[in-house]
Amino acid sequence: MQEIMKYTLLFFFYSFSGWCLESTYCSIGEKKLINRGFLTGPLCPIYGSAAIVMALLIYPLRETPLLVFLLGIVVCDIVEYVTSYMMEKLFNARWWDYTYEFCNLNGRISLKHSLHWGVVSVVFVLMVHPSVENLYMKIPVSYLPFILAIILLIFALDLANAVRKAMDFRKLRNKIGKMTDVLTENLTAVKSIVGDKYTIIQTEMYKQKDRIDEFSHQLNDAKEQFETIIDFKSKKNKISSLPARLLSNYPNLEKAVNKQIVKLQDVINDLKANIYEGEEKH
Repeated sequence: MQEIMKYTLLFFFYSFSGWCLESTYCSIGEKKLINRGFLTGPLCPIYGSAAIVMALLIYPLRETPLLVFLLGIVVCDIVEYVTSYMMEKLFNARWWDYTYEFCNLNGRISLKHSLHWGVVSVVFVLMVHPSVENLYMKIPVSYLPFILAIILLIFALDLANAVRKAMDFRKLRNKIGKMTDVLTENLTAVKSIVGDKYTIIQTEMYKQKDRIDEFSHQLNDAKEQFETIIDFKSKKNKISSLPARLLSNYPNLEKAVNKQIVKLQDVINDLKANIYEGEEKH
């Protein structure tokens, strides 16, 4: 039980430390304050997870720095790849993308970041973790259950809120995606109809026209939702929200949604063009 409490507390400590490092690094690069993380609170669980795995599997090999470096690359790459895959499947969004970096694997991990992980692993195993363990030993054992209970409660509430907001964002993307798929099928149908008799065209076109109007309204609704999120992340608006922060800190998300909206708008315009062309011919 003591070991479980120990590594749970260390997980939160390293998650906080990772958040501090990454938020500082990104803030310097972007020249503005960035809360780099999926959660609202100052935690990046991917760092906590990687640190605990290294503490359990690699720390015992600290007498061989080269082995620590190589295993650190393997362990951290696995954690990063699995995290990227699971978050993409769960929220229908890619949170980071190394596609355009040299020697990457499916855009989820890359050689540059792998080497960084290796260096960080050596520093972690030889310097950071021993010092943190010494600090941990100074915490009275009787305090641990209360400290963990408070941290776990706050973490659970933050995680539940973050997942709920992210799922709402996923629903918006899925809505746009489904509309695009349906309209693409309609576009194919319209193009095939145009080649048939004009009497059939007139009847079918008006049927399609009603559906296009309906989807146009739905697209406008989706645009308004997305524009509201964009407005939240603007500098002029001091109100913050999780989706707005995620779009601000993870540009890939905003680009993906914009791409979906543009694609859907193109499909609608193409459909309308075919409808009006068919009416003119008739």
